[in-house]
Amino acid sequence: MKILITGGFGNVGRSTVNACVRAGHETVIFESPSALKNAKAGLHNLIKTRWRGCRLMTGDVRSLQDVERALLAFEGGPDAIIHLAALIPPASERNEAKTRSINIGGLQNILAVCVKNNLRPRIVFASSIATYGDRLKDFWIKKEDPLRPSDVYSQTKAACEQLLSQSGFEYVILRLSYVAWAQWLPFDPLLFAMPPETRIEIIHTEDAGRAFANAAVLPGIGGQVFNIGGGAACRTSFRAYLDRMFRYFGLGNSDFLSDELFAKDSFHCGWYADSDEADSMLQFRRKTLEDYYEEVRWEKRLLAPLAFLAAPLVKAWLVKMSPNFKRKSKEREAGIRGHAQLKRRGI
Repeated sequence: MKILITGGFGNVGRSTVNACVRAGHETVIFESPSALKNAKAGLHNLIKTRWRGCRLMTGDVRSLQDVERALLAFEGGPDAIIHLAALIPPASERNEAKTRSINIGGLQNILAVCVKNNLRPRIVFASSIATYGDRLKDFWIKKEDPLRPSDVYSQTKAACEQLLSQSGFEYVILRLSYVAWAQWLPFDPLLFAMPPETRIEIIHTEDAGRAFANAAVLPGIGGQVFNIGGGAACRTSFRAYLDRMFRYFGLGNSDFLSDELFAKDSFHCGWYADSDEADSMLQFRRKTLEDYYEEVRWEKRLLAPLAFLAAPLVKAWLVKMSPNFKRKSKEREAGIRGHAQLKRRGI
């Protein structure tokens, strides 16, 4: 099969390229020049070794000319396009116009180039559990549930799903749950965007890659939507997840981060009630949550002893990263200033 993969340098992108290469597909990777420029040594090594049979093309999904050049890299066009290129949070929330031009405009360009050149590939689209909106209380999710996107990122994903459903092209939509890989780092303000009691069903990045590679070639699945998660062996709560992860970073359990530091609502995630159905069709699962934890433990084995020594400083720094901590600090400062002003006036 001839497969074009957009966004092949990302987390899921790398796993998807690996899966396509292992399956023997003729693969073209389409990425932005900045992604190649900022790629670390490990990725450059992949390009020279395991991916050496792939063709790498750089360009901007917002450019019709670049997209056309990528699609016509195959004689007769690709058999399938795995479309992963997108701006994701937090970058997606900083500039709505840019996010829409990449996430929606990129897909529009792919469809336009296909129409112009009379190409009829299957389009496999990376959507997200974020399209279901806040499911903190009603955490069992099915693909038939209504979409309630609440941020720019999820709104663009829902818009792209609608575009595909009306396009006349054969498509497969994969709504990914929480994608996990061993390079996870806790040092990001997004850590606090999810309430600690949120249920999460991880999907290992390698399993996600297999799902996309298989969705590109399996017959009889055109026009379907799949909820892609790891199933019962990959379900937990965000607080329990943080407990395990922080221990591997030498910080102990996560109880040094009080519930008040986290958002109370307005975040996505939950448990998929129908991810087993997706696996029965796409045959992608190989990894469990425990497999993932062991990968993180091994990846951070040298860091943990050093982090343990610096744990008090690291913990204090993490607490101060919380938007809620910063807000309360500003409120306290405002209150102190107000009290001082009243005192000076003799009130």
